[in-house]
Amino acid sequence: MFQINDGNAIILASESTRRVDILRMLGIPFSIIPPDIDETRRLEEPPREYVLRVSYEKAQKVGRHFPDKWVIGADTIVVYKNRILGKPVNEDEAFRMLQLLKGKWHKVITGFCVLNVNRDITYRDAVETRVFMKDLLDQEIMKYIGTSEPLDKAGSYAVQGKGGYMVKEIKGSYSNVVGLPICELSEVLLSLGILS
Repeated sequence: MFQINDGNAIILASESTRRVDILRMLGIPFSIIPPDIDETRRLEEPPREYVLRVSYEKAQKVGRHFPDKWVIGADTIVVYKNRILGKPVNEDEAFRMLQLLKGKWHKVITGFCVLNVNRDITYRDAVETRVFMKDLLDQEIMKYIGTSEPLDKAGSYAVQGKGGYMVKEIKGSYSNVVGLPICELSEVLLSLGILS
């Protein structure tokens, strides 16, 4: 569908299989180099600013080592009433998160950054999607937690996996909820002349 323009090379600064799969849908070649950064949220840092900062820091960490390449960094969070729900530390926390989200709307925000150190170009943006989770019974939550899927997912669920049955409605980008807003990202890659 797309092709990478001559002289350009893309690195995805992520080890997320979901982001890898989404980027592969574009049909372009890219490398994968996971960054090692501290993703701790700063005191009073708003959710949008947090994902913008973390996605930039991921891209910059890899970009410093490969200054002639285009680097894409991203970070996705689940937010309920301005509270960031990260990956649960155990099954009990996953249960509490899903109890909190059931029968309510929440937001999924993905920040992404595209940069090239040598060209001194940095583009950052964040995309927000609203998600409504159906009213779950406790035994449904426990059965889902028993699959182990929620234990490495922000907000304790994966819309593209077994947890998809819990999501009743989405307002906005589906791929954003999975981990990378493909429409917005491809527009940026085209506008920067990386793709054609």
